[in-house]
Amino acid sequence: MTSSLRPTRRHLLAAGAAFAAFLAASAASAEERVKLLIGYQDLTVPSTVTASKVLEGAPYDVEWVILPGPAAQLSALYSKNIDVGHMGDTSLIIEQGKAKDEWVEGNPPLQIIAGWRANDGKYPPIVTVVRTDAKIDTLADLRGKKWSYNFGGFNYLQYVLTGLKAGLTPKDYEAVQLGDQNASAAAFNSGRVDAFSGSIAPVGESIEKGTARVLITSDELEIPALNVFTARGDVLKDPAKRAALADFLARVRTHWTWYADHLDEVQKLYEEKVKQTPARAKLTTLYQKATFQPLDDKLVAREQKIADILTEAGGIPKKINVNVEFYRGFNSSTVGGN
Repeated sequence: MTSSLRPTRRHLLAAGAAFAAFLAASAASAEERVKLLIGYQDLTVPSTVTASKVLEGAPYDVEWVILPGPAAQLSALYSKNIDVGHMGDTSLIIEQGKAKDEWVEGNPPLQIIAGWRANDGKYPPIVTVVRTDAKIDTLADLRGKKWSYNFGGFNYLQYVLTGLKAGLTPKDYEAVQLGDQNASAAAFNSGRVDAFSGSIAPVGESIEKGTARVLITSDELEIPALNVFTARGDVLKDPAKRAALADFLARVRTHWTWYADHLDEVQKLYEEKVKQTPARAKLTTLYQKATFQPLDDKLVAREQKIADILTEAGGIPKKINVNVEFYRGFNSSTVGGN
């Protein structure tokens, strides 16, 4: 006798059920793959991270979301359009200081998860610069001048602390608040304002040409001046996203090593991807040759001092606990410690 090879109805139903189960499992697997939405204020670091290929093979997806200025980053975090935002280390001091509800240990809405800064002493991270034709030789000479800045982050802090050190208030000069650093730097470079507080990179060409000079640096004002990644509280409470972030930061740490070894390639990226002039791209390349810094007691103490100064000066309306703003669980990924 020969057996029939024709499938029975029972066989077809079993095969259909197995295929349906396979599709369901595949769909579930696809749904389980984590996606990190990483906000950044420009294309610099997203471009170099991509070029370094450190994210290849990652068991999660990363989407960069470009939003100029710290205010836009904070808004996107609160609206859950990004998981992690890019800003300065003092952005949360201002955010917490002006919040209606108290930020408490264990349940803050936002926390800094990693911070980095340039490591070349020739290029201070943040500066207050003045135009050489504005006749500003001392801090006191800022009186009556036009001074551009953008709100939020350490650019704003540089502006505030420069004014405090000068013994001036915004009534003593013409404050020009613009949307982001590029806009405030453009106003300075074009001569529409006399002073600028922010990163040295966008005004570096003016300094090199001799049309501008540094009046005071962030280091002189004791500002840590870290670029930071800030995450929302619910993201950090999600085990899958927390694990993905730990791996992401470790890969970005490796990227900084790649960066230092490929400065010529980085400069070309800034020219082609970020559309910077060769002169500015060269300065930006050197300025952003950074390393992660530990989020530790020493840093928190420095940040607390800044918060207290701002409270006393009326920059924020209440005294705050800065420690609540820092999540130290990723130090092992960024600097190899706890």
